[in-house]
Amino acid sequence: MKSVKAILLIFMSVALCSSCLNDSDTEVTLYSDAVVTSFTLGTVNRYLHTTSQAGTDSVYKTLVAGSNYKFHIDQVNRRIYNTDSLPVGCDVSHVLCTIGSLNGGAVVLESADSAATLSYYSSTDSIDFSQPRTIYVYSSDGAARSRYTIQVNVHRQDGDHFDWQLADDSWTPADVSLPDGIRQILGASTTETYALATDGRLMVSRDGGQSWQEDQIAGDAAMLPVRDLALASYPMTLADSTDYVVLVGNRSVDDYPDEQIAMVWRKIVDYGSHAPQGRWVYMERTDNNRQALPRMEGMAIVRYDGSILAFGGAGLGGVTRTPWSTVYQSRDNGINWRTTTAYPMPEGFDAAATRVEAEVDDQQFVWLRCSGTGQVWRGRLNRLGWKK
Repeated sequence: MKSVKAILLIFMSVALCSSCLNDSDTEVTLYSDAVVTSFTLGTVNRYLHTTSQAGTDSVYKTLVAGSNYKFHIDQVNRRIYNTDSLPVGCDVSHVLCTIGSLNGGAVVLESADSAATLSYYSSTDSIDFSQPRTIYVYSSDGAARSRYTIQVNVHRQDGDHFDWQLADDSWTPADVSLPDGIRQILGASTTETYALATDGRLMVSRDGGQSWQEDQIAGDAAMLPVRDLALASYPMTLADSTDYVVLVGNRSVDDYPDEQIAMVWRKIVDYGSHAPQGRWVYMERTDNNRQALPRMEGMAIVRYDGSILAFGGAGLGGVTRTPWSTVYQSRDNGINWRTTTAYPMPEGFDAAATRVEAEVDDQQFVWLRCSGTGQVWRGRLNRLGWKK
């Protein structure tokens, strides 16, 4: 450890010695700038917990490239920080860093224990960034000094962990007055509302439910679902004024008792000027989409974090399934479906639920409202709740 005066004397002595060793015509220019120009973290150790199938807990280490996390330098308030926090489990108590200064200004580090103790910064010495640290930059002529605070932000939560909370246990579905000939309102896209008619036809309204007409389909109407219907609508990423609508459901158990897969239909709704009306298309099973959504009772689907999640009760027909046991996920707009551990069902979910209503709010919470049990659950991926 060295005092500030000793550090400056050494720093200026090096500059003067460099002048003496060079050609007599070479001049050494000293500057009055005391500014940090760059800050980069080195490799960071990340420690993660895992549990084996036997229930044994263990910890394993991975490496995180600190250089992938940009640090901002606020020259007005003299702050250095990263807005994109390092992942949970990162140990920043022993980290190398590279600090750049304007015109070769000297950088010194204030001790975490005593503001009166300073040491010369070195890119080969690790620093404890588990708390904000203070550095000073001295101009090469020794006339100016700037004080900076460095804060290395680390997430305290696993960003991909999904947490459920029980919000209510006495919810009852609201009574809905349905138009004549309509059995169930299914949902809506930006410009259209969809319903199931009492005779099994798909209906559409383009005036907010004031009038209804049979919607257009491309394919065999016998493949249309008639029970356990659920719908999700969301904007298409690569097309303006266009929605992608997915409909899932089951055909009659009496007519098709051994059927094992749900019926999945999709519709592309282009509501731009003079756009033609879209039609429903059945997603047939092929070699390219073998992972089908199983036939489940009381299904619900939502679009969440770039994929579609499907919730379902007991298996129907030839499907053996524990009610409300697992969530299915589609990452390709309803073509393939796989069980996912990233979205577990809530612990304490009452499997006696006959149906769930699912939706996502503007704070990225998934809501499940359960008919038959009154439970209301809400859950969210941790990272979708972090402030940017």
